[in-house]
Amino acid sequence: MSGHERCVDIEPGASRVRFAALGPLEVLAADGDPVFIGQRKKRRLLALLLLHARGWVSTEQIAVALWEDDPPRSALGNIKTYASDLRRALPPPALPPGGKDPAPPLGRIASRGGEYHLRLWPGEFDVDLFGADAAAGEEALAAGRPAEATRLLEGALALWRGQPYEDLPADITVAETTRLQELRWAAWENLVDARLRLGQHDRVLPSLRALTLKHPMRERLWAQLLVALDQDGRRAEALHAYQTVYRTLTERLGIEPGEDLRLEHQRILNGDARRQV
Repeated sequence: MSGHERCVDIEPGASRVRFAALGPLEVLAADGDPVFIGQRKKRRLLALLLLHARGWVSTEQIAVALWEDDPPRSALGNIKTYASDLRRALPPPALPPGGKDPAPPLGRIASRGGEYHLRLWPGEFDVDLFGADAAAGEEALAAGRPAEATRLLEGALALWRGQPYEDLPADITVAETTRLQELRWAAWENLVDARLRLGQHDRVLPSLRALTLKHPMRERLWAQLLVALDQDGRRAEALHAYQTVYRTLTERLGIEPGEDLRLEHQRILNGDARRQV
């Protein structure tokens, strides 16, 4: 199976192997037991294959990830050995419905002409699961189902255990980790909106206070803080918070708050009915 062919999902509810890259590399067998991958170079190889999930990775890319600027003369042979060891150590892919494997019995890692890729089924990779649940949560929120959105977004965020692809050099992962961190912010802010729609301002107010101090340029956080304070009956504090962010943006960036934040401030200033976020 090539890295670009569509994977066939396994039966609903079936136990899955889990590959986790939202933090230190982790592999769990279908029964939940951890798969030990101790050697640093093997961990890096597996993490790199996950970084390019379902794509092909060249030996040149692997050499850079494993040895950075100083690969040994034996690099190609070492890579073959590491790939072979991983192939033996990793649990095999689960069979699709019908029990027929559509690919040769290569185990998890396939190779062709100086390239490698990792065979994954849907539901096995935490990065994929995070993205799917975060998107489903956003859709549920937009459709007016905040309770469902809360459940999905909490599940997505619970998958994070630290810095994504922690086992790889940062310069290799910067584009993907930046993308994932932005998706994580969006998921968290969507979760806050869902909780505010449910009237659970007390669940998010402490975090919003802390995060607006730590990330003072994220206007959506400030707008949510204003809503949470207003829902809690703290109108004066909400107006004061707006003055704080107004000064921060004008003095540091030379810009005024965006339309959403201005409208929220105006609503509270006018004493209008509390809106649904």
